[in-house]
Formats: sequence, C-alpha cells, structure tokens
Amino acid sequence: MGVKLGLENCATLLSRLGNPHLDFPSIHVAGSNGKGSVCVQLSAAACASDLTTGLFTSPHLVTVEERIRINGRPISTETFDRLLGSVRDAAEIEPECSPTYFETTFLVAMLAFSEAGVERGIIETGLGGRLDATRLVKADLCILTTISKEHSEFLGETLAEIATEKAAIHRPGVPLIALQHDDSLVRRVIEQTAGDDLSWLPSSHIGSTWSSHTQMIEAAAKYLGWEAPTEDCVWPGRSEGYGENWIDGVVTRLSAAHNAESLANDLAEVLSPSVVLLGMSQKTDLRTTLEPVVAEICKDDKFPQIVFTEPTSGRNPAVSVEEMSAMMENMEAGHILKAVERDPGKAFEMAGAMARELKCELLVIGSVYLIGDLLGYVVDRDGLDLWNELTAH
Repeated sequence: MGVKLGLENCATLLSRLGNPHLDFPSIHVAGSNGKGSVCVQLSAAACASDLTTGLFTSPHLVTVEERIRINGRPISTETFDRLLGSVRDAAEIEPECSPTYFETTFLVAMLAFSEAGVERGIIETGLGGRLDATRLVKADLCILTTISKEHSEFLGETLAEIATEKAAIHRPGVPLIALQHDDSLVRRVIEQTAGDDLSWLPSSHIGSTWSSHTQMIEAAAKYLGWEAPTEDCVWPGRSEGYGENWIDGVVTRLSAAHNAESLANDLAEVLSPSVVLLGMSQKTDLRTTLEPVVAEICKDDKFPQIVFTEPTSGRNPAVSVEEMSAMMENMEAGHILKAVERDPGKAFEMAGAMARELKCELLVIGSVYLIGDLLGYVVDRDGLDLWNELTAH
C-alpha cells in the first residue's frame, strides 16, 4: 500500500504487539528540510551521553534496515526479518489490519528498540505530523525544523496549512523547539498550537549545511542535560564531506536536496566551479521545483556543465532525462552544456570525468534516492562493507 495518513492502523498493531513504543522516551522531529540531519546529530549526542539510542529515519539509501539504527548502526537483516514476521502475525489477527510500507518499518523499529533496551528514541516524522504513524511515540521533546511547500496533495496548498500538519507533533505540556519562520501566518499557527510550550530559535538562513543545525542540537541537549558533540558526526550520504573522494582527483559534493527551498540553498552555497549531476523523482510541479536550479545555474559561469540521470529507487518513478532536458531548454537554460545518461553509476563516472577535465568539483543533487544509487554503486565498485558505510556517527 502507498501513502495512507492516519493513526488507526499503527495504534491497533502496536496494541497487539504489546505497545513497544511506550518502553522508552523519544524526541519527535518534523519539518520540511533538515529533520534527518537533526535526528542523526541528536542520536550522536544521546550515545555520547551513554544512552542506548534508537534512531528511526526515512527514506533509506540502499537497504531498508538502515531506517532502524541502534547506536548508529543499522539493525541486522536477520533481526529485521524476524521482527517483520511479528508485525505480519499481528496484522493477520482478525480483524486483519493492513499497514503501509512506512507503517510497517515504523512498527519493526519500535519492536527492535524495545527488544534492545533502548533508553532514548530519536524519531523522524515520515510525512506531515498530525496523521503520521510516528505521532504515537511517547515524546518528551518535539522539534520542528523548516516549513516549506511540499507534498501539497497530502498536507495542504498553503504554508499555513502545511505548518498546521507539522506543528501537530506537539503534545500538551511537552516542549516544542522550532525554527522561527519568516511567514507571520506560519508563526501564528505554531504559536497557537504549542502555546507556552514553544521555544523559538532564530532561523540561520544558511541552508542545509551540517553546521546550520548546531543551535537546535545544542538547545535540545541543554534541555536534556546531554553533551552535544556534533563536529565529527557522520550521516551517510548527507553529512558534509561524505563521499568527497568517490571520484579520483575530483572533490565530490553530495546534496540530498529535492525540493525548491533546499535546492536553492544548496546551489547557492557552491563556491567553486562545479559540474552538476542531476536526477530527480517525479514531482507534483516539476517546473516550480526546477526554477531555483535554473536560476542558480544561469546566474554565472559557476556551473559549466550538467549531466542528467534517472534515480532507480524511491516511491515515485524518476523524471526521464528527456523530460528534464526539455524542461531546462524551455526555462531558458539552453546555453548550458548538457549530457544525458540514464544509468546513475555510468552518469557518475561521466560527470566525474568531465569535472576532472575541466578542473572542477562535482555536485550530485536532486534526490536522496540518487545518492542511494551512487552509494550502492561505490560499495560494489570498491568492494566496501555496506553496513560499515551505512553506520552513522
């Protein structure tokens, strides 16, 4: 089953499974951008404070087990399969209850964390907040990152409507730390939802760089009495510097940016001339998402060449290289040198060769699934241990 917002399925199944989600306190994180990065850094802080820590994030890059980490390491395939069987058994009890893919992984995570004696859960919201399965965890701290236009078919057409869904992770009497938004209606929604439990943090406006979350991590750590050692924290495929040596002789930057806000931020932060490798999943409004890409690429000579490719994983199909190229032409970016290669691994090597020849850096951007494809490709190419590569912090 695809996306089906609501709490009834998981509430029923958690009850049948013995309510494992109530065996540990959790930090619940929602937002449009940065929530995964915040979760990983919070997990690192919890582990540094000698707490057995469960980290639930989505989507995964290469394998489903990486959604469920204990002390930063994905649970084993054997553990995942065994607990998945428990979820299936619970679902088949009459009356049968059919969870979605996301709900199933969340239920496996709760079982895994309970079984491992986790002392602290760090839980990333899947979609929205109010009707997301993760809303059922026992949270003693909630965090709200950015609010931007995304998933309008589920969350609403306006920023205020989207903020209403995301701010609903707040529980009465539980602190909510939120980034202050420029839009007064968004701020009003969050203030009305959280009341006296709300603590604003000033928005840094420095995009999705790793350090842009430091203030939020420090605020959460101070509230919980933790250390906040985030400088050396690694978030495979996302954290600063990860994958920069994947192409010999070329500095490679990986960006999981996939919506208009994060794409604009990450492209604006590029300081050195860079070849761009771009691959995206289908969007409700592809043109709107691509506008900041075109604006940045056309601004100066910083991006001399772009290679289009097609991510092979993810819930939605990839935007074809033909559609991407045609749309860029229609948006007056026809003067940029373009190349196409459907296969992400081949496209990566092609773009890397171009960057080496032009003495540029390489920027990979457009989809977290593209990064997952390339991580899997590099693991196979270089004979690496996948679980070691997927271990965070």
